Amino acid sequence: MNAFIFNLSKLAPFRGDLDYRLIRAAMVFTFFIFGYQKWFSFEAHQIAPFISHSPLVFWLIPAFGIRGASFFLGTTEWLFGALIFLGFRYPRLGVVGALGSIITFLGTVTIIPFFPDAWATEAGGFPAMYLPVAFLVKDFLFLAASFYLLKQDLTRAALEDGAELSVTALQRSKTESA
Repeated sequence: MNAFIFNLSKLAPFRGDLDYRLIRAAMVFTFFIFGYQKWFSFEAHQIAPFISHSPLVFWLIPAFGIRGASFFLGTTEWLFGALIFLGFRYPRLGVVGALGSIITFLGTVTIIPFFPDAWATEAGGFPAMYLPVAFLVKDFLFLAASFYLLKQDLTRAALEDGAELSVTALQRSKTESA
């Protein structure tokens, strides 16, 4: 078993940054798909109960109406997805996208404890949930992936800054010595 693990760890997919790229691409795809759904009346009415029981985005329906709240959420999901996509090349934009993603998924996971009749009492109650609320549990994974991308982008941005500072310091020392 140890030899298998050792040999597997030597393969190219496990030596590079494929994990980072896959997670970033999955987040972009997820934001695109979920943002796209928000543009339709059917989805707007489906998410209205979730929005109204959220401690963070409850204000959207009174402020914009059901369709406007859905448009707002769809637009922000596309914006954060685009920023995460741009983070492939520009880590600072990825940082902004990851922060927006964290806010997005904090907004959804905090609905779980506030949704009425979420726990299936006939199955023993907590942690057994009914489907509409159980659907939100996946967002804990997306929240963790958002933190991962934030860490990666902060590290990449800091390395770029370090490289820029090194080049600037090198240019200064050459200028001073001349």
